Amino acid sequence: MFSMNSFEGMQVLSLVRGGDYAHAGEEEAIELAMRPMEKRSNQIIVDAGCGRGGTANYLQTMGWGKAVGLDIEPASIASARKNYPGVVFYVCDVCDVDRTIGVKADILCMFNAYYCFLDQARALSALRNVAKNGTQMVIFDHVSRGTYDPHALMDAGRPFLPSPPLLSRISDVLEAAGWRVNEVEEAHDSYVKWYSTLVSKIESKRSEIVTLAGASGYDHVIYLYSGLLRAAIQGRLGAAFIRAVPKH
Repeated sequence: MFSMNSFEGMQVLSLVRGGDYAHAGEEEAIELAMRPMEKRSNQIIVDAGCGRGGTANYLQTMGWGKAVGLDIEPASIASARKNYPGVVFYVCDVCDVDRTIGVKADILCMFNAYYCFLDQARALSALRNVAKNGTQMVIFDHVSRGTYDPHALMDAGRPFLPSPPLLSRISDVLEAAGWRVNEVEEAHDSYVKWYSTLVSKIESKRSEIVTLAGASGYDHVIYLYSGLLRAAIQGRLGAAFIRAVPKH
C-alpha cells in the first residue's frame, strides 16, 4: 500500500519539491531554522530523520559544517549515499543515535521528522547523549495548536501526522528529556503559504506522480496535503522552529 512516509512517498515529494526535501518550505525553511547558527566548517551537524539527504547536503554545502545524516529507512539512506557521497549517512533509529554515529554534535536538527518518532522522549534523550555543553538544537516541525486530530488524515492505515508536538507543551517535553528551550518561533502564516504552494505543485505534476505512484497514488497525495492545508487555514495545525540547548 502506498504511503507518504515510504521510500516511494519520499520520491513523490522529491519530484514535487524539486529536490531531496520532504519538509515544508524546502530551502527557505532551512535558512530560517539555521538563522541563529554560526557557519563553521569544522563543526558537526547531525540531521536526525534526514530522509533522502537533501537537507544534510544543503547544510554542508552552504557552510554550516560537516553534516551527518541518519534515517530509519534503508532505501532513503541508499539514495542519499548515492546522490551525496560527500556527506556521512547512517541507517539508524534516532533512539540509537548515541550508539551509532560515534561523534558529538555541535548542531542537532530535525526537519519535519520529530512528529513521526515513535518514542519522542527517548529520541530526545538519545540526542542529548550526543550533545556537547554548547550544542544547539533546532526542531522544525508541524505543531498542533490544540485542536488537531491525528486521525483526521490517514496514510496507509496510520495517522499521516501521528504525533505533532502540542505547541503549549513542547517546552515541558524537552525539559524532561534534558533540554532547555530558548525559543519557540511560530511560523503559522508561512506554513499556510508553503502548503498552498505545495498543493499547487502537486496539481501541476499530476502526470508525473501518476507515472510514479498510479492514479490512486496521486489521489492519495492530493488528499493528504489538501487536508494539511485545510487544517492550517482553520488554525488547528501550524509550524514552529523550536530551539534548545542541553540542560546542565
